[in-house]
Amino acid sequence: MIIVGITGGLASGKSVASNVFKRYNAYIFNGDEEAKKLLFSQEISQAALDAFPNLDSITPESLAKVVFQNQETQKKWHQIIHPAVNEEILKRIKKIRDEKQHPIFVVDAALIIESGSHQYYDEFNLPLILITSPESVRIERALARENLSLETIQDRMKLQWPDEKKKEYADYIIENNSSLANFESEVEKLIQTIINDTKS
Repeated sequence: MIIVGITGGLASGKSVASNVFKRYNAYIFNGDEEAKKLLFSQEISQAALDAFPNLDSITPESLAKVVFQNQETQKKWHQIIHPAVNEEILKRIKKIRDEKQHPIFVVDAALIIESGSHQYYDEFNLPLILITSPESVRIERALARENLSLETIQDRMKLQWPDEKKKEYADYIIENNSSLANFESEVEKLIQTIINDTKS
């Protein structure tokens, strides 16, 4: 089973890329969705309340207001959630590998690099794909779909590493700055490259 990481900033096109992988019967582990599920576990919810005393309730919305204030609060949250997410990834990889139903396992997560999780990919020589897109385009996409204010979107983007810095850690880079069809075509080509490289 091929294991691949897909990362990129807010509204860069990670989900679109993951959907292209689904055409190859890939299993998609969505980091954001899994983190939200883990938030409701007793261990994580208690750790969040202990770390952020002014947190009024354990919901993704209320947590976001506290976590995305600055680098320090975001780092504190990463130290809580990312070890739990990484543990879940390893469990899921074993489960999916044992079931032998999916030839590719994709980890779709915005902060693979910022959280330090990219070290797993380096250690086990797993391909890490970075999706890049101009900030202005990403803001436009996020406004159309994320139900977030412009200020909130810009604040969150400021807390993410710039693409140029993330490029140092990526094995493959796809620019998503033209049409949807062109982007999907580029992802298709890359999937074929990864499959062929794995066979050789």
